[in-house]
Amino acid sequence: MRKPTSRIIPRLVERIWGREDLDGWAPAAQPAAGKVIGEAWLTDIACEVETGGTLGAVMARGQADRRAPPLLAKLLFTSAPLSVQVHPTDVAALASGTLPSGKDEAWHVLEAAPGALVWIGFGQPVTAGTLRAAAKDGTVLSLMRQHVARIGETLLIPAGTVHAIGAGLVLLEVQDPIDVTYRLFDYGRPRPLQADEALSVADLGVSRVVIGTATGAARQTLTTGPRFVLERLAVPAGVALAPDGSREHILVPLADGATLDGRALARGMAALVPATGDAVRICGAAIAVLHRGPGPSPCLAAA
Repeated sequence: MRKPTSRIIPRLVERIWGREDLDGWAPAAQPAAGKVIGEAWLTDIACEVETGGTLGAVMARGQADRRAPPLLAKLLFTSAPLSVQVHPTDVAALASGTLPSGKDEAWHVLEAAPGALVWIGFGQPVTAGTLRAAAKDGTVLSLMRQHVARIGETLLIPAGTVHAIGAGLVLLEVQDPIDVTYRLFDYGRPRPLQADEALSVADLGVSRVVIGTATGAARQTLTTGPRFVLERLAVPAGVALAPDGSREHILVPLADGATLDGRALARGMAALVPATGDAVRICGAAIAVLHRGPGPSPCLAAA
């Protein structure tokens, strides 16, 4: 039996570095007054779907043996810097005996205040001792590769990359569904640090972050990670997506005016098309398409 496409209601997550006004992003889940939202989780298994129930429950129907959650897509809203942090590598995940993989991620820049910064790995190799001391005395950013974020860029952040996101940004973040973060430095905020764990997985060499830019083409592969591919469509007249059983697809409009099978799909609201789902038609000026690869997806008609 073919499985229906799920329209997903984002799950808003409060963060001390977030903001109250989401400026029209993810309108199906606007925050209550006074809530400071840093993340909108678009494809978490705890998200609700339009037809009722959670995404996890919907995906489990007829797939009792399924173990892997979908790839995780989020929106990030920053009014203050995030911590300097790092995520586990595949080697660390295997050694843990509990994690299925490391956590690679990519950031697609949707909004950027003038001069908004990110820090992405190290400009020069560092030692573990130097990094520990800099994290302790607050000078760690001076060791890092600083980059002015620009709208339309996509940054691929390999697992093990020490990184930080600055204020004034809205990002689409796509990643392996591994919710493990080790903080090295947090500007004195009252949250725990995990310096030993961070140092055990940190890549101390020169930054391997890859930065690409959207071209405005009808179809473009923005980035490819070990376990995901992020594509971008610009298809005002529409394009068909016909699943072939090889992969599920996550669709996220990045601009107003998108439709899915003739119904509006709001900016920042995700839809999950199952690997054995019915064909759908997507229209819009900017649509992110996330799947497990290899890419580009053969399920999309030529755009």
